Amino acid sequence: TSETGPKGRFDAVINAMGNQHTPLYPEVEGRDAFAGDSWHSTLWNHDVDLTGKRVVVVGSAAAAVQIVPEVAKLAGHLTVLQRSPNWIMPRRRKVYSDAQRRRFRRFPWLIGATRAVQGLMMGQVAHAVTLGHKRMDQFESMVKKYINDTVEDPELRAALIPDSRYGCKRGLVSDDFYPALNRDNVDLVPQGLARVTPGGVVTSDGREIAADVIIYCTGYRILDYDRITVTGREGRSLADTMGADQRSHKGICVPGFPNYFFAVGPNGLVLNVSYFITLERNVETIVGLLREVRDAGAHSLEVKQQAFDDYNAWMDQRFSKFSWGNTSCSSYYINASGHAPFLFPGTFKEYRKLHQAIGLDEFNVA
Repeated sequence: TSETGPKGRFDAVINAMGNQHTPLYPEVEGRDAFAGDSWHSTLWNHDVDLTGKRVVVVGSAAAAVQIVPEVAKLAGHLTVLQRSPNWIMPRRRKVYSDAQRRRFRRFPWLIGATRAVQGLMMGQVAHAVTLGHKRMDQFESMVKKYINDTVEDPELRAALIPDSRYGCKRGLVSDDFYPALNRDNVDLVPQGLARVTPGGVVTSDGREIAADVIIYCTGYRILDYDRITVTGREGRSLADTMGADQRSHKGICVPGFPNYFFAVGPNGLVLNVSYFITLERNVETIVGLLREVRDAGAHSLEVKQQAFDDYNAWMDQRFSKFSWGNTSCSSYYINASGHAPFLFPGTFKEYRKLHQAIGLDEFNVA
């Protein structure tokens, strides 16, 4: 049923709503009492001119590293609140020349070769987030060198180096975040947000900072399955089934919900490839299963509880190998139950092999 009321009947449903969509705000006192303008980074207020304003950006992760360099060019003064630092690699953004583009058009295989090289480089990320692997130390050393080469203030340099291992929090890339922190009109405060006042913010160490605008770069609800009502067999609610410990079978389905699939479900993303490559792999598997069901003259497909349990037990044995899946890590990768529901604990090669081997024997077919 849609929001406007019309109803439809379908043989199968694929939930492709994404897993980072709903803005997450800090639960602090006074947020609604702020007298100036404020918004979440994903709900940008384009009606507010930031020129000459006192701006506070709350957060220093993925959204902030994109927003801060641009806001710094406009604001009279910009303060960045950093609760904890992140590992930020240089992006090394490259602009392809007209001559290179002509070569790509003339020799399409060059595009494939370029992508293959980039894929090999991304493959190193799988090693860089594996505890005990030399690549992790190498990646951390690269970031530290980048900070030392880029950031002028010694105290600021020290504040930007994380205590956690590489990959515990989302690895970031930016060519202009660190340089922006060198600007005279930019301050980085290595403290979290304690409360908001009508005139600004108060940090966790009691510092009061005046602001005309507050921008919350504070992330999203992760894997929130209560955005729509989904009811499975025996009146089972998907939101209740997921609860605080989201799991799935190979990233695409859960028991109790026949013919209901996720384009990207719990542990349905692989770190060392593009989001879209994993998504395409998931959808290929879903479509392949539906074709098998159709060809078998059946109409219903539901993963067996035993197959689901066995797969998740196998994954549980692997999480501790990775910085992002280890319980010593504190990030959105780890949920309240200590489980890491966001990423697949392995490489895309392993994930693809699991999907290629999937068969109807893992499902109840009717």
